[in-house]
Amino acid sequence: MLILFTLFTLLTSSFSISSFKYSSCGKITDIAQNIVLDVDPILPQADYTLFLNADLSKEVIKGTSKYTITYNFIPLTPSVNDLCTEIAASNITCPLNNHVSSQSKGSIPSGLSGTTTIKNEWFNNAIPEERILCMLFTIKT
Repeated sequence: MLILFTLFTLLTSSFSISSFKYSSCGKITDIAQNIVLDVDPILPQADYTLFLNADLSKEVIKGTSKYTITYNFIPLTPSVNDLCTEIAASNITCPLNNHVSSQSKGSIPSGLSGTTTIKNEWFNNAIPEERILCMLFTIKT
């Protein structure tokens, strides 16, 4: 998740956030169920904490984290990262068993004007590949 918001730190200028929405975009077939996402404070200004809790139906030994980002409805190049390396910045370690509970700190940087949508999907590297979870973030400035 750290990578998710580090991307935005490259942009600078004044801004105000008119909305920040976050939700699970998962399906019933995903490994993670009962997903709870929360952000404190409710409308991030500078610094915030993202909380994630989810129950897992099976063990995940390794995986990938895929980001799909659009800025003002223009798709940007998706990125794929090693899941275990990425989540190490939070308080999660691989293998993932039974329940995931994490919190990560971030910031909404200046420079955004319009709508930015970030879809983050985690995949299990088992064969066949299965989606672990899906999170969707929409920031309007």
